Amino acid sequence: YSDEPAGALRTNIYPVPDLRNPFLGVHFTVTIDGHAKIGPTAIPAFWREQYSGLSGFNFRDLAEIARLQLGLLFSAGFEFRRLAWEELAKYDRGHLVALAGRLAEGVRVENYRRWGRSGIRAQLLDTRTRKLEMDFVLEGDDRSMHVLNAVSPGWTCSIPFAAHVVDEIERRRG
Repeated sequence: YSDEPAGALRTNIYPVPDLRNPFLGVHFTVTIDGHAKIGPTAIPAFWREQYSGLSGFNFRDLAEIARLQLGLLFSAGFEFRRLAWEELAKYDRGHLVALAGRLAEGVRVENYRRWGRSGIRAQLLDTRTRKLEMDFVLEGDDRSMHVLNAVSPGWTCSIPFAAHVVDEIERRRG
């Protein structure tokens, strides 16, 4: 969160997306009280429920995630090694603020001393192709429908997507 006075930034600022991966990138969000904060708000987690530091530590989760990540490190077709280093570097506040500084002039590390909680972003991986799913996935039958890989908190397409889900349910019910 920024220590600058409210109103220093009046709008959200997002980078041009990197089409090689489905992540938002470093961005600015203006809070309801007019203060700016820098995201990403979702960073790699090394166990389920890792919202802050070592809270919720689970060795079994850590071992499973480490095994999967190491497998991707050496075999993934989506430049996992590059992506992993880019995302891990965002744990460093100075690096994150420097990346944000490319989007707006006058961004200074000392204005971002308070760190909020990040979220855990679930991103589907196709285990057959070892590639990230880049879109929503619908699974279900005539009695239930599950929306998988719904990773964007903004969901700017939510109304048309809801219509698509309803159409798919109707199609499956005959």
